[in-house]
Amino acid sequence: MQMQAMVLEEFGGTLKPQTRTVAEPGPVPRIMGHEFSGTIAALGAGIDGWRHDEPVTGSFYLFCGNCVMCASGREMLCLNHKGNIGARIDGAFAEYMLVPARNLVRIPSGVALHEAGIVADAVATPYHIARERARIDPGQRVAVIGAGGGVGVHMLQVAKAFGAFVIAVERDPVKLDRVREFDVDAIVDTGAESWQTELISATDGQLDICIDFVGTPETTTNGIAALGRGGVFVIVGVLPGLRSNKGAVLMADPMYLVNKEEIARALDLVRDGKVKPVIGASFPLAQAEEALEAIRNNQVFGRVLIDCAR
Repeated sequence: MQMQAMVLEEFGGTLKPQTRTVAEPGPVPRIMGHEFSGTIAALGAGIDGWRHDEPVTGSFYLFCGNCVMCASGREMLCLNHKGNIGARIDGAFAEYMLVPARNLVRIPSGVALHEAGIVADAVATPYHIARERARIDPGQRVAVIGAGGGVGVHMLQVAKAFGAFVIAVERDPVKLDRVREFDVDAIVDTGAESWQTELISATDGQLDICIDFVGTPETTTNGIAALGRGGVFVIVGVLPGLRSNKGAVLMADPMYLVNKEEIARALDLVRDGKVKPVIGASFPLAQAEEALEAIRNNQVFGRVLIDCAR
């Protein structure tokens, strides 16, 4: 069905009549993909501060840039939030994508373009947890439950970059072997019945911080029970109604709740060699469905890259 509309074709111009197709209601068809990196192919009218071919990544939140939350650097809590790239508007599973300039973050020299897209999510989230939630100090004992996951393996590295004594907690035997490749101080296998006791032993009875990326009743119960006095338990997701009698601080942190400044700092950690993005598999754009299937079947250690240049 066609409709008549008055359209502004250029800034400073006048409204002109056009015949347009009436948009169909509903969220699909949609190009998915909220984690992205690439180079600027073109700039819209009136966009300053960016140049053609500049390498960028960025936030996937569709924030306004004007409200009190955006002005205070909390654009992920924007009062006029319009959804996410890859859900509300088309995303990164394509050769080109259209991104609001306010979303962009420069990729510093020394960070590979194909790594930067996962940094904005899988490294920036651990950075946010380390700085804002757990508030990791050097020397603290930090356990990461789900350490072999795509975000957990980066949490290990970020915690180490903050100077922590790091314990990797994982069940999958293949991933247990892989986390040994990183500079962890202890490993606990949650497949063992006594893993809570092993975790307490690994920290000499004073686990300062436990970060749970799994969020099952078992991991939350045992993780909280293993905390030392004044410990901090962070579950990345929804926190069940659990309690601790050790003066522990229990908090939930929604995944990916990071701002642009934290994305930039996460990129700096990669540039400085303190965190190595873990890309377990790479697929060309035409095999995006196969990439998602590999994720669903837990076939990949680290993150999956969809490389639109292949």
